[in-house]
Amino acid sequence: MKKLAIVFLLSVFMLPLRGSDSIGGFPRAILPGDFADPTIVRDGEDYYMTHSAFSYAPGLLVWHSRDLLSWEPVCRVPGSGYAPDLIKYDGKFYIYYPAHGTNYVTWATDIKGPWSKPIDLKVGDIAPGHVVDSLGNRYLHLSGGTMVELSRDGLSTIGERHKVYEGWQYPEDWEVECFCLESPKLTFQNGYFYMTSAEGGTAGPTTSHMAVSARSRSAVGPWENSPYNPVVHTYSASERWWSKGHASIIDDVNGNWWIVYHAYQKGLHTLGRSTLIEPIEWTADGWFRTKPSAKPISRNQPVVFSTPSDTFKALFSIPDSCIS
Repeated sequence: MKKLAIVFLLSVFMLPLRGSDSIGGFPRAILPGDFADPTIVRDGEDYYMTHSAFSYAPGLLVWHSRDLLSWEPVCRVPGSGYAPDLIKYDGKFYIYYPAHGTNYVTWATDIKGPWSKPIDLKVGDIAPGHVVDSLGNRYLHLSGGTMVELSRDGLSTIGERHKVYEGWQYPEDWEVECFCLESPKLTFQNGYFYMTSAEGGTAGPTTSHMAVSARSRSAVGPWENSPYNPVVHTYSASERWWSKGHASIIDDVNGNWWIVYHAYQKGLHTLGRSTLIEPIEWTADGWFRTKPSAKPISRNQPVVFSTPSDTFKALFSIPDSCIS
């Protein structure tokens, strides 16, 4: 019975990856299973990522990779929320996340901890996205296109949140769940702040979710929408991945750029949203889009997985160093 249980668990959690491997290309499932709302940061040659914990897992699980393909869990950060934002600024890691009708922040000087106790920012809306301007001013963008200024240490807010972005209006005949502008993730590149947001609703119709891009010379706007929107979207139920959206962009050590987002494998909502990756390119007019001619990931590319186990120890035990 124990062997049958192990085989069943492995077959379930590997389904999305097998589906991606069968075509040898992109998008590629890098965290098969229920790992929704990914947020990713590069620290030198290391990449770290976390995702929604909701109330089903003990803390925010942080993953580590050196190649963006192979990931290992390194720490569970105290706190249970969803749609987080993991960033590094001025020698410290921060995770901003919503829960219980407010937003929290926790921080550490080492990704493996100790992490601070969650600090209540006492600000509403969800799905935060942190950004710092050239003068060191810090801001938190939130769902609905709102924004609030942060203190210089990033641990409290200044003033009230206010609306700075209206979002991108998709065609009226698109089948979506709701407008649901949320999860702004911000990157500075080539003199612009790029804000990647989600729209369309997360778990509605197959074609509902999407990722859209806007840019500004300022961290607070005004924002200009990309002519390549949506940068990620499921156009038909016949596609391999449904409800693609909630994206972050990241550069690698070789100067290549990637977009990381979540999606359901076709017909398998019960398995949750896997974390996917695919390459992006920068256009001559200064926008990014997914690469239409991206080369498949080589089948010889080594991908290292956690050792299969029925103990769940790697995912559900919290190293002492994670807790302050």
